[in-house]
Amino acid sequence: MRLSAGYMIPFIKNRPDWGFVCGRMSALEGKLLPREFFTLIIEMHHTEDVYQHLQGTLIEDYLDPGIPWDDFSAIADECFYDLATSIRAECPSPVPADLFLIRNDYLNIKSALSGIDSRFLPGMIREQTIGAVLDGDYADLPSPFRDRITGAGIDLGELDESMSDMFVDGAYLRHLLMLADEIDSPLIRSCVQERVLGHAVSSLWRVLRQGRDLKQVVDLFLPVGEENPLILDLAGTPDPAAWPDLVGGEIGDQLARAIQMPYDDQISTLAQGDEFRPSPLRLRAPRNIGARTGIRLSHGP
Repeated sequence: MRLSAGYMIPFIKNRPDWGFVCGRMSALEGKLLPREFFTLIIEMHHTEDVYQHLQGTLIEDYLDPGIPWDDFSAIADECFYDLATSIRAECPSPVPADLFLIRNDYLNIKSALSGIDSRFLPGMIREQTIGAVLDGDYADLPSPFRDRITGAGIDLGELDESMSDMFVDGAYLRHLLMLADEIDSPLIRSCVQERVLGHAVSSLWRVLRQGRDLKQVVDLFLPVGEENPLILDLAGTPDPAAWPDLVGGEIGDQLARAIQMPYDDQISTLAQGDEFRPSPLRLRAPRNIGARTGIRLSHGP
């Protein structure tokens, strides 16, 4: 049985040093928005209505009546990035904020492996390091990525884009686990473990839908800590309808709901809890606003 983060107490060894940051986080918690706030956006028909609705929120300062709304995710990304880097600068240790910022780094690695320049704001990895990936130089990438290549003798140049993405996904999850170990908090470890499992299931399902035999490619994804046995079980189960029972818990329930959705909506439904996405505000595009004004509230890549 999985431990619920709701029954754990956060543990920080040097609590006095974190006093200011904890106070700031407490203030930010008071600005968290309820689900109903986002439901109302889905029902809106005009950009001005959305603009007014977002007044008083954290994203307010990034909006004005004349701002281009072609890609709302870019606005949300900038707001989230500025907030996360600001908090990181005030933390005694950057690691808690890095848990959220490294997502962009691995998205940039994916882009570089496809021959595309960085598209996302950098987290822990310098732009020069990402640029070197374009030339096949991985020496300065984080150890969860670099060590897996050297240890298994993997040639990323021989992988197609789908398999390359799967390799990067695994490195990203190993990096999350490594950061969680550095923090040494049972609460954070539990939360990260759930994120790892959710992202792993989503990644495997995407590959399976491409007609791949997971048993032949799962080694590119592993290891991912405690979830290794479950990942191998999923790879050996070609019918995803059997996966919810194997996964169990809230993620298993989410997967079961996703399987019942129309085919084109299945992955996006499962990925609603997946943090490995360009936009931190995962709003399903309002059909009425999208059709009438062209706004795209990005749900993912």
